[in-house]
Amino acid sequence: MISTLRFLQRLAEQGIDDIVISVNISAIELLQPYFSGRLLGLIGSMRVDPACVGIEITESVFPADYEEVNRVILRLREAGIHLSIDDFGTGYSSLAREEELKVNCLKIDKHFIDRLQEPELDRAIMGDIISMAHRLGHCAVAEGVEEESQKQYLIAHGCDRMQGYLYSRALDEDDALALLKRHR
Repeated sequence: MISTLRFLQRLAEQGIDDIVISVNISAIELLQPYFSGRLLGLIGSMRVDPACVGIEITESVFPADYEEVNRVILRLREAGIHLSIDDFGTGYSSLAREEELKVNCLKIDKHFIDRLQEPELDRAIMGDIISMAHRLGHCAVAEGVEEESQKQYLIAHGCDRMQGYLYSRALDEDDALALLKRHR
């Protein structure tokens, strides 16, 4: 997490202060005593805008203690941190539980994005997932977008954000900074 916060400091020094960088956190990490306090303390001491920090919680959170998970999530959200459920649809998903979690976004697993190349029924399921995310009050993020046809389908069905090799492969900090500057 510290390296992510340092990179956010570096971006801010370059005048790039509207980018959210997310870190994957497991339910075990999220439920560690003092996790949120330590994270918020780091953000404050490093003078990073919490609105630029994202946390992606793996679906392993589903069998956890919802009351405690939501207590931590709400504390982080109130501080301005963006929270998402990562790999939605491939793990412990439960629509009843999904509605209870106070996250901002559902990050739809690449498995469903890959199926956009398949028959109409598979494509329809993807549209339904996006629609369901919106009805639950979440934004929908598609991960693993590799083809222009996937991007066009996702745009047509109201997907809020996309990531994947169509946009860029994983980059080190210097290359990421250069990419961001080119697209400003």
